[in-house]
Amino acid sequence: MAFLQTIPELRHPAPGVELLCLPESRFKRAQLGLSLDLPLDSGRAARTLLSEVLQQGSTALPTRRDLSRALQEAYGANCSLYADRNGENHRIGVSLGWVGERFLPQGTTIVPQLLEMVRQLLEEPRRGKDGSPFDLEIVERERKLLLQRLAERKDDRPGYAEERFIRLMCEGEPYGLQAWDSSEAVVALTAQDLEKARTELLAKAKITAVVVGPCDPDIIEAWLADVFGGRNNPVTLPEISRPVPGEIRAVREELPMDQAQFHYGFRYPEPADKRAFEALGFACSVLGGGSHGRLFRIVREQKSLAYGIYAMQRARKGLVTVAAGIDAGAYQEVRDEVDAQLADLQQNGPTAEEMEMTLVNRLDRLRGLADSGYELATYFVREHTLGLNRSPAERAALLQDLKPAEIAEAARLLVPDTVYLLAPTAEESAANSEGIPAQV
Repeated sequence: MAFLQTIPELRHPAPGVELLCLPESRFKRAQLGLSLDLPLDSGRAARTLLSEVLQQGSTALPTRRDLSRALQEAYGANCSLYADRNGENHRIGVSLGWVGERFLPQGTTIVPQLLEMVRQLLEEPRRGKDGSPFDLEIVERERKLLLQRLAERKDDRPGYAEERFIRLMCEGEPYGLQAWDSSEAVVALTAQDLEKARTELLAKAKITAVVVGPCDPDIIEAWLADVFGGRNNPVTLPEISRPVPGEIRAVREELPMDQAQFHYGFRYPEPADKRAFEALGFACSVLGGGSHGRLFRIVREQKSLAYGIYAMQRARKGLVTVAAGIDAGAYQEVRDEVDAQLADLQQNGPTAEEMEMTLVNRLDRLRGLADSGYELATYFVREHTLGLNRSPAERAALLQDLKPAEIAEAARLLVPDTVYLLAPTAEESAANSEGIPAQV
């Protein structure tokens, strides 16, 4: 299968709004994604709860049942909102999907009413009694559900370990903050706080929109201009912080559990160009990008020191992180092996077999973009955010031209920063805690 040579058209329909247009006829469904970004400031708790409350209804469609019925009548369209951290920004995302109108009965039009539904959710939410900006019963219900999810985070030990690791590694940096702020901040929110967050979001957020599939982008552009065209001072988001790591830190925390969670974080400076950026991603994949990676083959398969182990590049922040499920007593061996494999990659580069396996893995992912509108949209939003703007075909050609020496050079950019272990309590594994200072 050939690689797509598509490059999205970039439009600017309103102040602080960018629209990436990918009108691909190969897909049956069209998708519109809106990303509304603000700094990770004190308003993030309100925006997180707001994203749940807004989905409960608008003035025109005041209940979830009304919304669901309208989506079903639009031939099975879907619409959702979410809140999350995106790099060092706080993001409210809106996702809208529908069957392309060329597949519907002749003369059927659904896009205008779907776009109007989104506008109403954002601009005309369901209001409460006696002038309250939101229905207080809905606010309390969604607050309770959000607090319940936050309280249950520790039950997902791998997810909680990753959260704690990133918070400790990036302490004092926006990247270490949580999208919801804290449970205490969520408890303190009022309906007025949510309304303030809503109006600020629409007036100030940096907005990136992407439309993919069988859809006329002119319709989306006109809608964005109508909804956001009156804005005057959208926010300028701060640059991503990339501090130089100092002395490596090692932290151990404990919870009742069976399998320990190991994390190892590395920082790297901004790569010099697109080629160096791609070489760094290639190096990360060689190290631990899947079953073809060194850490999986050696730490898990050969030495049986981990239940699973992988490496991830967090490109916007300039981090590479290694995560593994291990027995707490294997901590030092796993850490030493990660150090040894990275040092070997830095000095000697990948083997011919590793080059081949990693190249196949990365090219397969690029080929797969032709089969999924969502994955294609995600790919181009990432490319745009990172300032790379490469077609899948361009990136594939670059990957196939990389040399082992370039991979080694890129790997040498990685500097160790923080090692973290979430382990069973001392009573459960008294003999497995040597070598790491405890921080409970």
